[in-house]
Amino acid sequence: MKKSLFIMSLIFALLLAGCIQNAQTPTSTETAATTSVQAPTSTPMYLSPIYKTNIFVGGKGWATDLSQTRIYNTANFGEHWLNVTPEGLGSPGQSGTVFVAFPNGSLGWICQSQVESPGILYFSSDGGRSWASNELEFSCGNMAFSSAQEGMIVSDLGVGAGSHYVSIYITADGGATWTETFRHDPSSPDDHGLPTSGIKTHLAVLGNNIALVGGSRPMPGSLYLFRSVNGGSSWNQLTCEGLPNADSSELDPMGIIKIGTQNVIVPVRAYLENGQMGTHFCVSTNAGESFSYLSTLENIEFVDYGSLTNGLAYGDGVMMRTSDGGLTWQDVSSALPSGLIPIGLNMINADIGYLTTTITPDSLLENRIFMTANNGLSWQPMPGTIFETSAD
Repeated sequence: MKKSLFIMSLIFALLLAGCIQNAQTPTSTETAATTSVQAPTSTPMYLSPIYKTNIFVGGKGWATDLSQTRIYNTANFGEHWLNVTPEGLGSPGQSGTVFVAFPNGSLGWICQSQVESPGILYFSSDGGRSWASNELEFSCGNMAFSSAQEGMIVSDLGVGAGSHYVSIYITADGGATWTETFRHDPSSPDDHGLPTSGIKTHLAVLGNNIALVGGSRPMPGSLYLFRSVNGGSSWNQLTCEGLPNADSSELDPMGIIKIGTQNVIVPVRAYLENGQMGTHFCVSTNAGESFSYLSTLENIEFVDYGSLTNGLAYGDGVMMRTSDGGLTWQDVSSALPSGLIPIGLNMINADIGYLTTTITPDSLLENRIFMTANNGLSWQPMPGTIFETSAD
């Protein structure tokens, strides 16, 4: 009875919130979840290795552990999770780094480089209840999908002497086939607008062949953010109008927060010459064509927005809340769960989001999930019980 009332309260809260959806809004391919489970695992109640969540309007979503080698799926707002890890997904030490893309609660892609082959790509359209896989002819890297068909992988060609060489592949058939659109050539000075210098750590695909890449490099006065409008074939460097101390700061995007196909918020880590560090917030309402500065917060560790106006930012024990896009911020730290260390955010619309916390910051293996229905003004614990899937 309590379970039914809890789920109904979540659904009601979503309706009150107006269902303001973020960039990863469920598409028409989203199907009803079917759950077949065995007894719960030995994971203690409330505590689990779940590290990062991707939950969507409607209650379906994904989660992973820290290494992204354990994959979970929920159909009830994170109250219960099914372990849907595809067979063959190995630890990073035995294989390679894992990259994931979850555009909605049913669609999922997982890419992992292999010791004896460039990479293997896993795909599911039913929330991980079944997986298909195919071997790639290139290594894995940052991956993003804008729909069930269109996606991009920034394949890692290696790092050395301050350079990070990549090749870029796009798909129009859900990852069944890939076309190379870009490749760094160490023997050629032409980098097509995407420099070899710097580490490329963030990718967003907005659709219509528009993509954004962000990262970091020790070069003051240069925002490491680039945009392509032709599927990655060529790139242009972006600026953020009004950014303070732009000429004397190292400016590294902490992430690229996609809110629909037109709205993007980029938190920019700024390293000043005097050793101080701040996070600038830059916003675009034209699919990344231009960005404008909003505000700056200090000592931010992670941030997420559920709409163009509402977002949360955490750092150094302080949670800040905005309801005007980031122009102003309110301290809502008093609402944080006591005795736990926040480690991640996942906002799904203007009001509803998830906070991951831990009691083991060294290993991040004993974590607990909380949900807000008012953009961080209060938090309530989620059971987060993990179940093992059974054979169909």
